[in-house]
Amino acid sequence: MRLRSGRRQKADDRPEAPATTPGLAVELHGVRRRYGRGAGAVHALAGIDLALARGTFTAVMGPSGSGKSTFLQCAAGLDRPSAGSVRLGGTEITGMGENQLTELRRSRLGFVFQAFNLLPSLTVEQNVLLPMRLAGRRQDRRRAQAVLARVGLADKA
Repeated sequence: MRLRSGRRQKADDRPEAPATTPGLAVELHGVRRRYGRGAGAVHALAGIDLALARGTFTAVMGPSGSGKSTFLQCAAGLDRPSAGSVRLGGTEITGMGENQLTELRRSRLGFVFQAFNLLPSLTVEQNVLLPMRLAGRRQDRRRAQAVLARVGLADKA
């Protein structure tokens, strides 16, 4: 798996995880994810340390089976790491319960799924606005348009 910069994330020779830094959107420290047990265990993530600044875009690239989806799911609180810690906006999420994680994702996280996970009966704009509606917040159509424009989907709204 590679990040936008092209640096490969390896489990060996990792420095000590830094303390939480202001301005970071996502921090992973020693994140590991194993599926199964014994000889048949799959080690999808092996000690990922990463910090991503707020307001940035990052591409995660790699061949099929390299751990990209597992990495993103652990970073977003959609899957739990087997070891390590994950912080979103300075909030430690590794030990949160499902209800807390659902609230955090709904109020503070945007995620574009590989399979889209959109409601086909809604427009693109309505799909973007849906989390605001579910959270009981005002649906800001201008912000939705700006977000869609930023990712090249303004013409789809």
